[in-house]
Parts: sequence; C-alpha cells; structure tokens
Amino acid sequence: MAMEEEIKLTAPSADILDAIAADPQVLEAAQGPAQSRAFVATYYDTADQDLLRHQWAFRLRQEGSGLLRATLKGTGGMVNGLSRREEWEARTPGPIHCVGDLPPGELRDQMLAATTADAPLLPLLVTDFQRRILLLQWGESRGEMALDQGEVRANGKQHPLCEVELERLAGPLQPLQTLADTLAQRYGLRHSQRSKFGLGLALLGLEGEV
Repeated sequence: MAMEEEIKLTAPSADILDAIAADPQVLEAAQGPAQSRAFVATYYDTADQDLLRHQWAFRLRQEGSGLLRATLKGTGGMVNGLSRREEWEARTPGPIHCVGDLPPGELRDQMLAATTADAPLLPLLVTDFQRRILLLQWGESRGEMALDQGEVRANGKQHPLCEVELERLAGPLQPLQTLADTLAQRYGLRHSQRSKFGLGLALLGLEGEV
C-alpha cells in the first residue's frame, strides 16, 4: 500500500494545457521532454456497491503487452485541490470478473474486506483521456506533472476533462505546491473539487467523493 499525494487543478481549455507544457518555469524543472500516452480505464463495483460504501474506487486500465493494471484507491480526501489517499496496485494478465480473479496480494486482500470473492464486478464508469507526462525535480524533491485532456463517461453522459495533476514522487511537497499556486494564478486554473472518479459518480447521480 502506498499513499498517493497530488495536487489537482482544472484548466479552462486545451490551449492552456499547451501553454503550461511550454512554460519556462516548468521546463526549467523538467527532466526531459514530455511523454504522451492514452489512458482508458473502467471503474467497477459490485451490484450492492460494496466498494463505494467503504469509499473505495477500483479500476482496470490496459497496460503494454496485454497486461491490465488493477488499482484500488482508498480512503482520503481532497482539500483545495490537494488529494491524499491510500492506493494499492497489481498487474493481471487477463480480465477480472470478480475479486477472486485478482492475483494474491494486498489489493485482493483489501477488497475481500469489503465483499466476497465471487461477487461479480460490474462497470460503473469510464475515464478516457490523453496524458502528457513531465518529470520534475528541485533538489531532493521529485514530482510528476500530468496534463490530461479527454472525458469521463457514465450513464450515457459525458463530462469533459482538462486537468493538471502534480504528484509528489519523493522529497518535500512544497516545490510542487509553489508551482501549482504559480500556474493557477498565471493561467486561471482552479483547484479541482472532485477526482475523475468523483466526476463519474456525479454523472451517475451518486453522492460522495472517492
């Protein structure tokens, strides 16, 4: 289990994401050029929403070589765009129809605390976006900047995504927070109030933030 710590900001347009990617302050800290990847993930829960009751979000995302990355995001919260939450990850070579299909390990054990091994996992929502990734460093502080453009889909509805995420990888958070504050003022960014999963829950008419 790891503790994910990141700052989430909402951008007004895709042009703003382009400007941030070329910002001199960002490029000064960047450890190489941006890498682009497509991310499509499906979030699941049981018919009785056992995971939601525990404030957990479980997703499957395609990785290279046919592998799937399973991720369970646990309890935490978001205050002024700063998100801290528990996270478990595992890779699996095939589809997951129920918790019992997951490989043995902490992620599987954690989910079994909320539901049974044979309870079917049903799709809740999909996140589909293109991500540009920049690795940043200031002394001992290392972080990852993700510029995301795409959408969340649920219940036949869509919500556009235009986001900046700054995740702490090592060292103090303060340089990332300073950069986030500077970019917010410079480009009119807003602190995100919901995660991508939270946006999907809103499309489903479900309360809560995970």
